Amino acid sequence: MTDYPEIAAHVARDLADGKLTTLREDGLYRHVEFTALQGWSRVVLVTWPYNLLVAGSHGSYHFERHGDDTEDMFNWLRGIRVEPRGWASKLVNGADSVREYDRERLVAEVKAEVKDAVKNGAPRGLRAAVREQILESDRLHSRDWAMQMVYDFEHGVTYRAECSCGATEDHDERTSAYTWEFYKHPVRRLDGEHKVTVRETGGFAFSDVGDWNLDKLNYHFVYQCHAASWAIRQYDASRKSAEVAA
Repeated sequence: MTDYPEIAAHVARDLADGKLTTLREDGLYRHVEFTALQGWSRVVLVTWPYNLLVAGSHGSYHFERHGDDTEDMFNWLRGIRVEPRGWASKLVNGADSVREYDRERLVAEVKAEVKDAVKNGAPRGLRAAVREQILESDRLHSRDWAMQMVYDFEHGVTYRAECSCGATEDHDERTSAYTWEFYKHPVRRLDGEHKVTVRETGGFAFSDVGDWNLDKLNYHFVYQCHAASWAIRQYDASRKSAEVAA
């Protein structure tokens, strides 16, 4: 099973009639190109010891892999399955250079947590509030804006301010709960006898948002991974044909 089969299919269609041009063939130093006779697609493979550059119409990506079997990076290409997530770790610029915000993942995380909350007795109107304040927002295209909306979202949340002396007071707003110590509950803070904490006592707020995985691999990087695998197969087939003809 190939990772990202739909992108692999795009590569096969785009480069089906790709013509091989060898610009350099000097041991471990190579520069070969495949250019589609129809369309604009092109993939370029350049190698030098322990290094592979995959370039062309979908961008340039530099892989470096030091190992006993990777001095010739064409051998590396031949010996591995196309797994873009794994290949990303071999990039000189690091895997983060080919990751991007995935809006659909954020929407899925939001919907999943709201579904569980409703099942467990969340306050009425939660789904409508999430839809209006988050899911229908025109700011979802931005990771920063989207995450801020999720972090700030609350529905029916109540707070309880509790002092170590036993005094408590419930609040509908976080701010009033935190200011209760100073304005409503006079204490001598320096005597060490009073310590006020605030906790949520009801309602809904998103939890563990920082643990959400909202990244996906860049389409062009995945495309080039499949293009490189396609190209090495065509290169080997061309060399075999040439040997047979000779």
